[in-house]
Amino acid sequence: MNKSTDTPVTSISQNSDKEAPWWNRSVMGKDGLMDDLLGKIGTQEVPEDTLLSHTQHMTELKVFGKTAQAIDDEKFAEKEFLAFAKINYLMRNDINEYEGLYESLQLLKAAIDAKHYFISIDQVELRYRGLKQQEFYNFVERLLDDHENTNAFREQLQIRLTDTLPEIKTEEEKIAFQNYVKYLNKLSNNELGLQLLSRFKAYQLDDYSILRVISNFIRNLDKRDLLDIKDLVSLVNHNYSMFEKLRDVIELDQNQSTPETYALMIQFIALYNRHGILYLKFNDLVRVLRQWYKPYQAILSIRKEYPFGTYKQPKAFKEPIPGIDIYEKYKKLLSDKKTGMVFINFSHEHQI
Repeated sequence: MNKSTDTPVTSISQNSDKEAPWWNRSVMGKDGLMDDLLGKIGTQEVPEDTLLSHTQHMTELKVFGKTAQAIDDEKFAEKEFLAFAKINYLMRNDINEYEGLYESLQLLKAAIDAKHYFISIDQVELRYRGLKQQEFYNFVERLLDDHENTNAFREQLQIRLTDTLPEIKTEEEKIAFQNYVKYLNKLSNNELGLQLLSRFKAYQLDDYSILRVISNFIRNLDKRDLLDIKDLVSLVNHNYSMFEKLRDVIELDQNQSTPETYALMIQFIALYNRHGILYLKFNDLVRVLRQWYKPYQAILSIRKEYPFGTYKQPKAFKEPIPGIDIYEKYKKLLSDKKTGMVFINFSHEHQI
């Protein structure tokens, strides 16, 4: 299980009575008279360069803290959104039942998103079956399996279209082929789109309407409780043969191809459709908190290296850390008390 390795916050308080008159201050405890006295009689001074470094890190924290506060949204704390964030983390990190599903999920989602282009490409190939047209289709199949990158694919496709158009007899067919190339170019906006088209052809799965059916299936989940995985498994069971047809195309192993697996992927896609835009904003917050986290760790390290009692404590060491409230908020919200798992990693640059 992933457990939090973040350094706990110590000796940091938002509420201090250190500025109160001495007769109103407690004798013991943090910011009490004894605390203040011991801080002043520490035997060693904190080096100037360390104080400067501390000041610089605190300045960074103020900037990142204000930015995080501006991005923060109360919707981030809603139950279903948090569940989606946790599922995303599990899926991306191959944890528990989500192990090995992320790539297949990406292929399934890309196929559904590009269903219009797959269907349109198929309609042209079915309608126009002349010799020149068939030669063009065969060229496209070879190009799908052997192209250096997206730009190279588009360039070679355009060259072949330019050479082929003069040999096409009717204006209708010419327009159809120009549209055919346009659909292929649109599909190539996502490299997975070309990969999927190649796999559809390799496995001779030319009934692209199945993508529309699955898309409608997911859309019809809009009013359902997406966190009820048992309900989703039951729905998939009634349509299992439809999903099973895509097993090879989306690169699922035989032992992975179960109603439970498809339910997990369908759940993710449906949650993404519901919360995807908000999640982009949440990712902005996470990126800022990851920037915040570096100077935060530096501050903790400095204060630990020059402890109270041994070193005279400058006032800066008792200042509250800017942004700590938001950091602690999401560290708590994205943690499982029972298992100790933390569904976010502030020290890594990749998305959660």
